[in-house]
Amino acid sequence: MHPDAFAVAQAFAPARLTMARELAGLRKRDLAEAIDRTAAAVSQYELGQARPSGETLQRCAAALDVPVSFFTAGRPHLRLDTAGAHFRSLRSTTAHQRQQALAHVELLWELIDQLDNVLELPSLDLGLPLGPRPGDPAATAGMIRKAWAVPAGPVVHLVRTLETRGIVLTQLPGVDAEAIDAFSAALHGRPIIVLSRKGNPMRQRFSVAHELGHLLLHPDPVPGDSGHEREANAFAAELLMPADEIRDRLPTPVDLTELKETADGYGVSVAALVYRGKDLGVYSESTVRRAMATLTRLGWRTEEPAASRYPGERPELLVRAAELAERHGLPLPLLADRLHLPLPRLRDLLGMSDPRPRLRLIHGG
Repeated sequence: MHPDAFAVAQAFAPARLTMARELAGLRKRDLAEAIDRTAAAVSQYELGQARPSGETLQRCAAALDVPVSFFTAGRPHLRLDTAGAHFRSLRSTTAHQRQQALAHVELLWELIDQLDNVLELPSLDLGLPLGPRPGDPAATAGMIRKAWAVPAGPVVHLVRTLETRGIVLTQLPGVDAEAIDAFSAALHGRPIIVLSRKGNPMRQRFSVAHELGHLLLHPDPVPGDSGHEREANAFAAELLMPADEIRDRLPTPVDLTELKETADGYGVSVAALVYRGKDLGVYSESTVRRAMATLTRLGWRTEEPAASRYPGERPELLVRAAELAERHGLPLPLLADRLHLPLPRLRDLLGMSDPRPRLRLIHGG
């Protein structure tokens, strides 16, 4: 048995076991099988009704890919549930998927807390305060464009703009883009937007704008609320495709080549542009159905060719922060130790690429 396992068992934090299990994407019965215990025993451990032995914790650590010290009490721990986040639909995601995503945000909050000890992240400054406001969501989008001094045309570098204005963006590892496109939450004044690592770059840009709409318009999340979703979509559409600019750029009748050129210029998908045309009264329902059928045949609903101008916007704030922290006394191994994480998992949490060279074996002739 690992020499730390007995000490950890004496200072065991039940919530840490829950967090590690959810991060690993395991259900209680899955963990129980992996450690040769019953699901009821795992439930008792997580509820604090029974204390696991050092040997059991060592098995848990191996199954969940964390050091046994991860289960130790005494560290700040944020507990976030579904009601505290903007999920688009509770039907398209399982509770299990949401728990895994939320555990990622909880761990991210701990990472940010550690980084805050050695450097100052950008303060929140979106140009407008967070909170409900009267009027059309599109009007709020117009106010944001004005506050950001966005000239006529596309919002360039949307992800970078939000990061410089104090929002943390992250990409979830190993999450199905069809299940969770994106969600957001405001954690103690530090909003976080979470994206999947899959999907079309244009679709992701719209998702980022959609979540920004939630953060600005809906301080109290109501996951899956259709009214909130419509308002966030209206905000995102106006932010990325202002009505006064887009209306006259929509070809009638529909011309796919012209639509693609305009969509690429504004960093949106052709599908989003077609739906924008319907909202603005340019395209009828039947026109939209025909256009969507064409895009489906082309495979563009899921894999539209990316524009050279918008090949994909990756979050950079946390990587840059970790690099700066390393120069000021907090190297990655020490940060990983403070978070009780393996170094590769910390890199994954930060969104860093694996620095190791890739070994390729070539069959001899």
